[in-house]
Amino acid sequence: MSLLIRRLSAVVVLLAGIALGLWLAFGAPHEWDGSLKLLRFALGLGVVGLVTGSAKLMFPAGSEGVLAGRRAG
Repeated sequence: MSLLIRRLSAVVVLLAGIALGLWLAFGAPHEWDGSLKLLRFALGLGVVGLVTGSAKLMFPAGSEGVLAGRRAG
């Protein structure tokens, strides 16, 4: 996958995560009880996963790859 496509998809995933997080904070019904409260928690964890996935798409090498390149060069 080219770098441009990876970065564009990272931005899309990040915006989706931000939108879902804002909806959970300001738009989701706060009177959810029982299993719906667990669904809300799972959606919150999904937001964290989307933001983390966006960072992995934006910077695919990770910190290990950067450090290994600095040591070798």
